[in-house]
Amino acid sequence: ERSRESTAHRLGDREETMANARSSAATMSALGARRPALARSRSLGVAGGSRRAGFASPPRATKPTLLLFDCDGVLVETERDGHRVAFNEAFVQKGLPSSLNWDVELYGELLEVGGGKERMKHDFSNRIAAGDEEMKAKVEGAGGLDEIAKDLHALKTDIMMDMVNANMMPPRPGIRRLIGEAAKAGVQMAICSTSNEKAVRAVLNSVLNAGDDLGVTLDDIPIFAGDIVPKKKPDPAVYELAAKELLGDTWKDQTQNCVVIEDSRIGAQAAKGAGMKCVVTLSIYTESETFDDIGVDKIVDCIGDEGEERVSLADMDLDEGSLWK
Repeated sequence: ERSRESTAHRLGDREETMANARSSAATMSALGARRPALARSRSLGVAGGSRRAGFASPPRATKPTLLLFDCDGVLVETERDGHRVAFNEAFVQKGLPSSLNWDVELYGELLEVGGGKERMKHDFSNRIAAGDEEMKAKVEGAGGLDEIAKDLHALKTDIMMDMVNANMMPPRPGIRRLIGEAAKAGVQMAICSTSNEKAVRAVLNSVLNAGDDLGVTLDDIPIFAGDIVPKKKPDPAVYELAAKELLGDTWKDQTQNCVVIEDSRIGAQAAKGAGMKCVVTLSIYTESETFDDIGVDKIVDCIGDEGEERVSLADMDLDEGSLWK
């Protein structure tokens, strides 16, 4: 049986030559064994100062009630160099037709379908409808589209985790800075993704451990991922679930004070559909997408490292933040 380390090295070498050869390289998710002990209603920070007559009170610092991140394309540029590579490696290991290779352009088109299993079923169905008898036989032999997608997705997730653990995908610029600012300010964060929960957890762990201590641990950031909701993005279900779980019965009255960091059109649609503020940080696959009709609050090329900041927690101040002006 191949070791995790050898798989990561093999995938890295294979990607370097993918221009001349075939590139070789969410599942039912729960909130986790432990649900963080969170206050159902978080108080907003208020700047101190004198309230005596004749003295004006200082501006009120109203932090976001929740700061919610998508995973792929937001925390790490995972789609092109991670998930796509892992899918292709899974196809090879399972002996699927050699014609099944998700190149960069095709995978970009498939990203319009939310969820990895859904993406495979969509593509496989199209191939079968176009007369691919070999693919049809493979799908039937596996017990149908649902079964083959489930089996492949589990293998793909293991391959993806090998790649993450081998540090093959660094955090996107500024994402660690923003997480650190939110942790210092006491802002509750969470991850909301259509990807498999295990893969999301591995990506988040790699981001948190990619440098100096950020003052927050993996257990402090709940993950809402995979099949935890029946409908995936662009449906707002995953963001609504996060608000329900973290804010309690009054969540509907607080969604306008939640800020989402997304990278795609379908992700932004989900965030705005949940009534939340949304900042889009364009990724490799979404830089040409249009957002004008969605009403996103800000579009940037990245969050930006220190000295090159595009977005900071201070910009998200609900009263005075520059993002909302």
